[in-house]
Amino acid sequence: MKFSRQIKHFILTGALNTVFGYLVYAGGVVVFDLSYFRAVVASYVIGVSFSYATFRTFVFTAGDRGWRSYPRFILTYIFLFAVNVIALYALVDLMGYNKLLAQALVVPGCAALSFIINQLFVFRRKKDK
Repeated sequence: MKFSRQIKHFILTGALNTVFGYLVYAGGVVVFDLSYFRAVVASYVIGVSFSYATFRTFVFTAGDRGWRSYPRFILTYIFLFAVNVIALYALVDLMGYNKLLAQALVVPGCAALSFIINQLFVFRRKKDK
C-alpha cells in the first residue's frame, strides 16, 4: 500500500532530518562557539532546507516536487514552529508540565500535522483535467 510506504518513509526521513538538525546545532555551539539562539537559528534554516530535499526525494515522490513548492514548505514550517511554541506555552506555563515532557508530547502531533500539510499543500498532486 503506497500510503503506508509513504508514512514509513516520512518517519525514517524525519528521524534523519532530526539528527541532521541536531548535528548542525551542536556544530554551531561546539565548533563555532555560537550562542544557543544563533545555533538553533542556523539549525532551523539549514535543517528545513535539508528536510525539504529529503522529503521531496524519499517521501513525497508524486505531486509538485519542483522548487516552486519550497516557499510552501517554508510557510508550513513557520506554521508548525508557531504551533509548537503555542502548545509548549499551554503545557508548560499554563498547565505546569515539565519542559522536556511537554516537548515529547507535542512532537508526535506536530509530526502528524506536518505529514498532512506536506501531503495536501506542499507536495500536492495536480488535479486531473
